[in-house]
Amino acid sequence: MKCVENIFFYLCPSLEKRLLITLHSADSFPARLRSLRKKNDWSQGQLAQKINIEGQRISKYERGLSAPSLDILVDIAHAFGVSLDYLLTGKSYGADKVKNPQLIEKIEEVDELPGEYQQTLISVLDSFVKRYKFEMLANS
Repeated sequence: MKCVENIFFYLCPSLEKRLLITLHSADSFPARLRSLRKKNDWSQGQLAQKINIEGQRISKYERGLSAPSLDILVDIAHAFGVSLDYLLTGKSYGADKVKNPQLIEKIEEVDELPGEYQQTLISVLDSFVKRYKFEMLANS
């Protein structure tokens, strides 16, 4: 079977449907993995321990010699608190931009509420943000 390829990754059905990450740029998965690990001040062994795999595998992922399965990619993203989108492409969509874990948790809870409650909360939040911006403008 033929592999489908793009700049960030390619999916080869012939290789047990694993995502194979390539080293096409400095902003590739291996570089991002290394950067996230160093930013968190974790050794390869510490990261491996957090996601329950052997330490050598992290080294292989960072050097682009091996590719994690989708399950391991999910574990890596969870360990770093980033989305798969960010882990694979370097682009953040939505929740990755919210740094406060309590806000993320509340947003997830609010998302389960009926639409009219969500709209009320959006209006309240909008009022708070506008008030804060006004106060900052007035105090500068």
